[in-house]
Amino acid sequence: MYFIKDNGAGFDMEVFKELFTPFKRFHSDDEFEGTGIGLSIVKRIINCHQGLIWCTSQVEQGTTFYFTLNSSRKS
Repeated sequence: MYFIKDNGAGFDMEVFKELFTPFKRFHSDDEFEGTGIGLSIVKRIINCHQGLIWCTSQVEQGTTFYFTLNSSRKS
């Protein structure tokens, strides 16, 4: 298991199910740059490696993303 932690804006965990939806944004362009595609790409990569991704977050407290990768994947 790996994790990536930040102390950024965070988000309300009620939106977790939508977090990995392509082009879904929770902040305006004035607040944060981006297209809303990044996390959906990350999830697809992890899925290709038969892994899992999840997170914990609190508004104004940051977010921690956890993920696993299956190293026994057959080609």
